[in-house]
Amino acid sequence: MKNEIILWFCCIVLVFILGYIKNITDTDYPITGTFGIEGRKVSYRLDKVSHDKNVYKNIIISDTNEIEGKLIWNYNGKQKETLYKKVERGLECDIPRLNPGQMISYKVILIHKDYIFEIPKDGFTTLTFWGHIPSGVNALNFFFLYGGLLMSLRSTFELFNKNRNLKKYSVIVCVLLLTLVTIIFPLYNTYKLGAINSYIPSLTELIEPELLVLLLLWIAGTILIFNKKYIRTTAISISAVTVLLFFIL
Repeated sequence: MKNEIILWFCCIVLVFILGYIKNITDTDYPITGTFGIEGRKVSYRLDKVSHDKNVYKNIIISDTNEIEGKLIWNYNGKQKETLYKKVERGLECDIPRLNPGQMISYKVILIHKDYIFEIPKDGFTTLTFWGHIPSGVNALNFFFLYGGLLMSLRSTFELFNKNRNLKKYSVIVCVLLLTLVTIIFPLYNTYKLGAINSYIPSLTELIEPELLVLLLLWIAGTILIFNKKYIRTTAISISAVTVLLFFIL
């Protein structure tokens, strides 16, 4: 029992670390930062992806009321400016939501007395708009994706437990990935593409190739495990591929 607890704890910690690394290294990770103005903090966040329902809202959190700003954005070759309005926690401005897949390039200009702060300092950052995804669908996608990763690692760690539950864990991984590939991810992508009540997406738009490859690998690996062939090599190999593809998703 103690050995089981240790193995589960190690897997959960490892999944947490992998998830954290994936988030901060993702190309869609927002640009964030904090700087000081006369001893007071100003924090910003420039998103690279928006799933907002109506408008994209950019917020500057500031400890000083003596700051103004504008958001400069380019769309279809035209440059526009949107002024920030003062709110209780700092500054706030709205950008109209575009169709899924469309994008703008933008930057923030903050002004305090004679000082001008340009974020990012050189050039612009891009913001891609996607359809609004309900929290329930987001939660299911998270559960099955990270659940599959967790059970994949747990299957490998079962090698330290004399393979007692390896077959059971391998089947669970297959079930999680099968559900993710055939139901959850297509539903997630349907919302992301804004296709609900609009059009029927093609199969290639709904299916993630990496997830499909992962599912097929686990099915093949589970068959080998049940037939007691290359058990250690199979478990380690497909778990390693799972982690690799997890970072590609």
